[in-house]
Amino acid sequence: MRRAVAGLADDADAPADDEEVNANATISQERYAEMSAAENLLLTITEKGSGKLSSSHDYPVRGRGGLGVTAMDKAMRGGDIVASFPVELDDQIMLATSKGQSIRVPVQGISFRSRSAGGVKVFDTGKGEVVVSVAWIADQGDDAVEDGTEEV
Repeated sequence: MRRAVAGLADDADAPADDEEVNANATISQERYAEMSAAENLLLTITEKGSGKLSSSHDYPVRGRGGLGVTAMDKAMRGGDIVASFPVELDDQIMLATSKGQSIRVPVQGISFRSRSAGGVKVFDTGKGEVVVSVAWIADQGDDAVEDGTEEV
């Protein structure tokens, strides 16, 4: 919902062949607004520097004894998942590698993909180097001034 408004919707969200689509289905404006407000964007980053944004609505709720849900295509993800957490489009993230490299990346620059799709290259790691940490940096807003202090 929010991703469609932000222009992040892609063809990967098209229903799969095994899903039944009702062309006559309607939804009220109130229900649409409620669903839009409840949607979160989840950021997933792998040890090889791949990442993606996906909708929280793509992840089904599992009960006790559930075996989990695939968060990224194993063949395309480029290593183990290092971090996965909710973000906003205005946020930024900081990635750090095993050899001390770090980079600050705006979340808006990371592609939106479906839950099971592979990610896109967010950070180009060197040979023998892996992402070891991902930190979330909240949007500072327009209140912060150039020197790092806030206006009072």
